[in-house]
Amino acid sequence: MVRLLSALLTATVVSACSSPPPPEGLENLRAPVGVMAQNRVETYTVTGADKATMRPQIRVPDETPGAKGYAGYYRYTIAWRYTTKNDRGLCSIDRATVTLNGTVTIPEWTPPPGVDSQLVADWSRFRKALATHEQGHRALAYAGAGRVQRAIERTPSQSCSAIAETVRRTTEPLLEELKQQQAKYDRDTRHGILQGTRF
Repeated sequence: MVRLLSALLTATVVSACSSPPPPEGLENLRAPVGVMAQNRVETYTVTGADKATMRPQIRVPDETPGAKGYAGYYRYTIAWRYTTKNDRGLCSIDRATVTLNGTVTIPEWTPPPGVDSQLVADWSRFRKALATHEQGHRALAYAGAGRVQRAIERTPSQSCSAIAETVRRTTEPLLEELKQQQAKYDRDTRHGILQGTRF
């Protein structure tokens, strides 16, 4: 499942000295030209030594807005900034940068000592399938952010007082289109069930 937020950019650049490798299925993607992507993976804890105990716990915590009890969740924001150049009273976009901030939330389970190896294998398969599903949401967001960046850069020259409104009217339909694509992806995959996310 996915949630979209959009806002004009007041960005903080996040730097990381060293970070663990991404979970299997959530490998890094190449951001489109002009897009700065910042990704986070959050986990919630599942405990137990059998499926009956574990299954009820496989729900994104309620404090995650919009998660609605899904096993995994991707939320993101798309924001932008641009510079303009003025030529005899007309402004044109000089450079546009889009920032995509995304967070994937997935479960984490540490097998207790002596647990059945088949349960470990089943969990590994499930978690990879869930990560792969959320990666699909992430890929859609990357592509959508690229479309927003290109659309802003292609804004025609116009009155400097009108350009901000033109950018707003240009980007709103693209953000709505992305929202619809994310919803269709969930419908087409049955929220990942057709990709193997049943545990």
